[in-house]
Amino acid sequence: MKNFIFLTLIAAAAPAAAQDFSALAVSAWEIKQAPAENIPPASPAKPEKLKLGLLSKAERDEYVTRATAFRPESELNTAAIDYKAGPYPKMKYAPEELVTCNYIPMKEAYEGGKPNGMTRKFKCRDAKGKDFKVKYGEDNGELMTEVAASWIFTGIGVYSDRMYPVRLNCPDCPSDPFKSERDPGAWKQGQIAVIEDKLGERLEYAANSGFGFDEQHLVQNRVEAEALSGLAMLFGNTDNKAENQAVACPKDEVALEGGRAVCRRPVVYLQDMGVSFGGRGIYHNRRMHYRKWKNEDVWDNPEACIMRLNIVRTSSLREKDRTGRDMHQIGEAARQLLVRRLSLLSREQLIDIFTAARAPQRAPEHSAAEWADLFLRKVDKLRRPLGDKTPANFACPYEVVPPNSYVPQPDPFSQYN
Repeated sequence: MKNFIFLTLIAAAAPAAAQDFSALAVSAWEIKQAPAENIPPASPAKPEKLKLGLLSKAERDEYVTRATAFRPESELNTAAIDYKAGPYPKMKYAPEELVTCNYIPMKEAYEGGKPNGMTRKFKCRDAKGKDFKVKYGEDNGELMTEVAASWIFTGIGVYSDRMYPVRLNCPDCPSDPFKSERDPGAWKQGQIAVIEDKLGERLEYAANSGFGFDEQHLVQNRVEAEALSGLAMLFGNTDNKAENQAVACPKDEVALEGGRAVCRRPVVYLQDMGVSFGGRGIYHNRRMHYRKWKNEDVWDNPEACIMRLNIVRTSSLREKDRTGRDMHQIGEAARQLLVRRLSLLSREQLIDIFTAARAPQRAPEHSAAEWADLFLRKVDKLRRPLGDKTPANFACPYEVVPPNSYVPQPDPFSQYN
């Protein structure tokens, strides 16, 4: 526009025959564009999020082969974590924060109009348009177990989803969305809930195929694979069917290569720890049950480093895997890894974890300090499998458990059959 005005003034002041304006000519396109000079440029379009989608079985198995379960110890600074504020570097929600959101109808939130599993859950949308999953139920022990496990795992460098224990306001939520949507607006405002933030995209060959412990023989890092099984057994996680574990790609590890999305660093992790911190039941271990977990042994056979876990109908962690390896046995390298990592947490940190998880509210009621001390006793059982009789040079029979290690145990009731 300035060029146009300048040229017009010159043309008016000088004889046309004495001047050659061809080099200074302003095109019609420039005149048309001139009024837009003072308008800020449009923001660049937000790049489309890369999605891996469903894979072939061979592609998924290749990811399993090189998956890791533990962050490098060099990345950890466990002692510096303030669990009163929360374990994550960027906390989306503070512990017990009052979060307000709007209900997303089941038919919109979930394919098929209903979420998987039996845990009460639904999806909600905050004021910024962010959708998130809510688990709820003031009598739901899974809220406690998932927070406690996730926060412990974060401290010791085990991959997990992020769990935020909050209180939820939802003006248009039904009273019990998982059960019925017939009474919108009847939600008890401010009730306890947990917001779940996924680690990343699951790497699957079929919807909800997950990752069973009977497939862990595919993982090349045998020490981490055994240690991950050891964590499931130590925590009493009996609901370990395939869909409750995952091979996944962390959000910052998806990349574009050769025109397609790939995962640079796949991980394997215990995605659903809802049935944990308890002892034996008919179908599952109990959830967050102090006395039951206290009475549950860490070892079935401490000399052989065979751990104990109740096997139920939803277990993929059974007697042996496809290579004949004893699935409940861990090697010395995995035992040392578990002891080293779990010992990173102080008693004070554990008290803060069990407080945030609301464990003291679970009947029969025990304080967060009692839960922390029980947890430390479990870790000591890993450190000293034979208790005070553990020799200083104790070691598991295998550094890494080999194939065909499974030895059937005699049935104590066989004489009565």
